[in-house]
Amino acid sequence: MLFKDLSKTSPEVIISRTWESLRDTHENLFENSRFDEFILALRESIKNGDITEALLDDLRLQHIAANKMSAEYPFLYACILNELAQQAISSGDHNRSWPLITHASASAEGAATHAFYSTVIDTTAALNHRRAMAGANARNAKFQKVKDYALTLMIEKRPKHGWDDFMHAAESIKNELGNFIDMKKIGLRKELITKTLRRWRKDDEIFRRAIAEIIPSLKQ
Repeated sequence: MLFKDLSKTSPEVIISRTWESLRDTHENLFENSRFDEFILALRESIKNGDITEALLDDLRLQHIAANKMSAEYPFLYACILNELAQQAISSGDHNRSWPLITHASASAEGAATHAFYSTVIDTTAALNHRRAMAGANARNAKFQKVKDYALTLMIEKRPKHGWDDFMHAAESIKNELGNFIDMKKIGLRKELITKTLRRWRKDDEIFRRAIAEIIPSLKQ
């Protein structure tokens, strides 16, 4: 609900709409319709003092550390705030109810959004894919340093008559390139440098073109 609409709506109606949203989210999250039982148990826990700010802080930290896309924490938080807002209204404390109402409504909306997307996409798989892509990009950035240095060595160590062929160049620079890999702590096996350079030349068009500029016979 937009905040500009709050002034036009009674607090009781907002609380009721928030409960409706939370009921739908509960069914999406837990795939059952036992929302009323859940709320009764929640009220009892609040009454007994089992739900404290310290507990909520711990749950929030777990939520952030484990999976920010999970709807469970914002759902629980919205339920607690909405229940407290309802209690404030029942006791006639309207001033205390409004902050609770607005936060409950916002948290309920967040829970509904997370619950929706978790049913549409495999959130865990998406996050794992993102991490894998980030790792791959980091590795590629490190490997690019090796490619660049290999090209530098091919230029600096090129004989006056030029390289006979690609393997002549690769074999001639492999020791110094291996030292560079060790120094930079890059995860490549030194004994496979020549093979790796050959694979990069095959798979990386930019690298292949750069080598062809250094070894003109490869352009033919």
